[in-house]
Amino acid sequence: MKEARLHGEVRQFAEVVSEHERAHVAYLLKALGPKARSRPRFDFGDATRSEKAFLKAAVTLENTGVLAYNGQAANLTKPALAAAAEIVSVEGRHAAWISDLAGLPPAPRAADVGVSSAEIVRTLQSTGFLKAS
Repeated sequence: MKEARLHGEVRQFAEVVSEHERAHVAYLLKALGPKARSRPRFDFGDATRSEKAFLKAAVTLENTGVLAYNGQAANLTKPALAAAAEIVSVEGRHAAWISDLAGLPPAPRAADVGVSSAEIVRTLQSTGFLKAS
């Protein structure tokens, strides 16, 4: 089956954010060094079959990313926290942008809380995106 094509601002979002995410991974791998965990296995299944499916998946992933960074803030050293803060501010912009494109409020709360890594894993597994290692 042929993959759906994204158009207009949704396509622009995908192109811009994919570059950002690759840069974030490289930045974090450098910052964490040998403490970096192995790469998780993802399967996005039908998330690219339609623009609607892409929007739903992207909203989930971007907002979950913000919650993950915020949830780990207290566990980080000062240098690691500084690196994470540089990324989470951009992730918040990604979340707002994709939420707006999906017709959702771009900033529904005055503050984003953090959640535990276990909760992030449960969320991503419940979507089917994160596969067991």
